[in-house]
Amino acid sequence: MDATPIDNANLYIAEMGKSLVDKSFFVDKVDANVFVDFGCADGMMLGFIDKVFPGLTLVGYDNDPEMIRRAKTDNPGSGILYTSSWDEVENAIRKKRAEGQRTCLVLSSVIHEAHSYMSETEMKEMWSRVWGMDGHVRFDYVSIRDMMVSRTTTRPADPIQVARVRQVFDPVRLDEWEAQWGSIEENWSLTHLLLTYRYTENWKRELKENYLPVNYETFLSSIPAQFFPVFKEHYTLPFLRRRVKEHFGFDLSDRTHLKLVLEAMD
Repeated sequence: MDATPIDNANLYIAEMGKSLVDKSFFVDKVDANVFVDFGCADGMMLGFIDKVFPGLTLVGYDNDPEMIRRAKTDNPGSGILYTSSWDEVENAIRKKRAEGQRTCLVLSSVIHEAHSYMSETEMKEMWSRVWGMDGHVRFDYVSIRDMMVSRTTTRPADPIQVARVRQVFDPVRLDEWEAQWGSIEENWSLTHLLLTYRYTENWKRELKENYLPVNYETFLSSIPAQFFPVFKEHYTLPFLRRRVKEHFGFDLSDRTHLKLVLEAMD
């Protein structure tokens, strides 16, 4: 997976950490005490959960060894297992399940990055791991939180909103955006920009990253039938809504995020 380097890693991680309560929504939605954060980055979410919900077994997996090193450095003595080896994750999960413990796999802001940086083969392997296919261990629950809009977002944009963005936003960056993703006269491109525009410190990376690679309806239809939804919320992130209102003066009406908890049915 060949990701564009993050110019300002500290700012990038700080931005990711602003919604930790929202990102940890799944903890009280499942009957599990073992959680695996798939794509844990620097371990910020698991570190938060460890402090707020002590006594859980927590595992952080990321295929970037530098992120695992940082997670271990930032969370010393926590007891959280951080690893870049999926085999190590599955061995730990099999042991816990043999002890009668129930497990939950967590994908927080993973899907859009996978679409941006993984090959088709890597994507297939990722979903095999998530759904417990092709010999991989199956988790009792799968929790997903990501940016995801409805297919109805593909429509002409509100001309007043378009005019305001053109008035306020950096015209050079806007030209770069439209060259990459199409005119903001289309609502999908405008909504995508409103999810991205704040990350000016890492603009080169954010410009290339598709935050909305799959629509809400298509994603739901791709989930294997043996996983039953026990919690679902399709919503606009309040923090994002406030920022758009402050910066541009209008309400972001499209639902931008999905929170979903699935339980494996025997």
